[in-house]
Amino acid sequence: MTIVLVRPPVYAHSLAYPGGPRFGLPLSILYLATVLRQEGQQVKLYDALIDCELAGLAPNEAGHYHIGAPWPQMVETIAAMQPTLIGFTNPFSDFAPYTNTAIAQVKARLPDVPIAVGGPHATAAPDFFFQEGPADFVVRGEGEVALLNLVQALDGKRRLADIPGLSWRRNGQIVHNAAVEFIKDLDRLPLPAYDLVPMERYFALSAQGFPSRYMFEYPGSHREVSLITSRGCPFRCVFCGNFLHMGRKWRAHSVDYVLTHMELLVQQYGVQHFHIEDDNLSLDPRRLDQFLDALIAKQWGITWDTPNGIRADRLSEQSVAKLSASGCTYIVVGVESGNQRVLDQVIHKKLSLPDVELTAARCKKGRVDMHAFYIVGFPGESVAEMQDTFAFATRMLWRYDVIPHLGLARPLPGTPLYDQCAEKGYLTDLILPDIGAGVRSEIFRRQMIQTDTFTPQLLERLVKRFNRRIAAIVVFKSFLWVCTHPRAIPRVLAHFIKGLRWGILAAAKRVFFGGLFYKHNYLNDQLWR
Repeated sequence: MTIVLVRPPVYAHSLAYPGGPRFGLPLSILYLATVLRQEGQQVKLYDALIDCELAGLAPNEAGHYHIGAPWPQMVETIAAMQPTLIGFTNPFSDFAPYTNTAIAQVKARLPDVPIAVGGPHATAAPDFFFQEGPADFVVRGEGEVALLNLVQALDGKRRLADIPGLSWRRNGQIVHNAAVEFIKDLDRLPLPAYDLVPMERYFALSAQGFPSRYMFEYPGSHREVSLITSRGCPFRCVFCGNFLHMGRKWRAHSVDYVLTHMELLVQQYGVQHFHIEDDNLSLDPRRLDQFLDALIAKQWGITWDTPNGIRADRLSEQSVAKLSASGCTYIVVGVESGNQRVLDQVIHKKLSLPDVELTAARCKKGRVDMHAFYIVGFPGESVAEMQDTFAFATRMLWRYDVIPHLGLARPLPGTPLYDQCAEKGYLTDLILPDIGAGVRSEIFRRQMIQTDTFTPQLLERLVKRFNRRIAAIVVFKSFLWVCTHPRAIPRVLAHFIKGLRWGILAAAKRVFFGGLFYKHNYLNDQLWR
């Protein structure tokens, strides 16, 4: 068989950093490709997201930009590969309608070629891709085994009904097979098939101002990739649906496997910066220390961060010291609420706020930049308790320079939060949130939460007020810092000038996101001294 794996185009509300498109590697289908290829299948990969020219790109009537190959171009490119099976990845729930559009376009051109789709939203809401789109198969959960089994079934070697993790159509009816078993030994997976994608294209887009993640910028930092060293989460936060896709049991690659993976990227592709995307990098403190020790010993001269968030109660003082020595430019921790009752009884986070503050103090002492995720608007949370979160986040910024990232509770299908809201009638009609306008506003209509205590409109007003306060503090702190580091001024100006092509506001954002947010780490010490 010839299997074509595709990342489809998406829409963005802006072309300006940091709210513009993100072109990071399509890691999920790189893993799928290498597993299929190892089993003797012919695999081709088409990243339609990067098959575009951004210069002169105009918005549509809704003010959104089509990022990726135009639909006819995408279809003909896939057709030219002569596939016998097409697999689409859908990494985010917001992109699901556009993945369905891509599937429909290809199906119209290649009606006899089966199409499968996978990803977190496909796992949580597989019916969406059958009822709202023309997919033939949905692969739920980790896809490496299920997709390979599907290929074998299409080759006549298995029965579709016997494939765990597969949803499919049988005589016009949607059938959901039993859930797939999660991979126990991650080290059995071959390294992702980086040779199937134009690596330099991703690096070039990052250099042009489209990094896959927020990061401190330095010469060569555009050679950045995401890395996953562990899967699964044993915790039961009410808003999180990652357990559907990755399971409750935490599974980790060995440190040797991770270093081999990183060494390939450093030596063969010249990677300078890693985004470690694990949900639980710090869950096992012993493994974390082993990883940091090994990374320090390698002396590759690379940098890394944890943009997806890690536990704030698993970092010892010794580990924090190793973070800086190993090249960590910043960490993000998931705090969620500044009220302990909400953490314990509403979110079920199993996290102590004093532990968060202790970690923040250690990071400031160890000169490790720290960010934190916060969420407000849970059923059972009062407005006064939300104000506790605002106050806690503000205090963490003043005392420890912890940059807050605050959002509204989001009821994603498949999560306990969604089930609770659906049962109690808290879900709104589809609306377009106005939260974060001017910084990171949303472009997709979605359901939000409305209770007897609060409305989405009230939450948006509260969060906007909080964001203005935080912006003022960040500007003030950054101004003081620049005044005490005059040698930083040329670099600050360079960041500003680089962002001017997107406008003055975008240039100002670039100054903060590209440098001033990350002002304590050892790399900045070297640059500014």
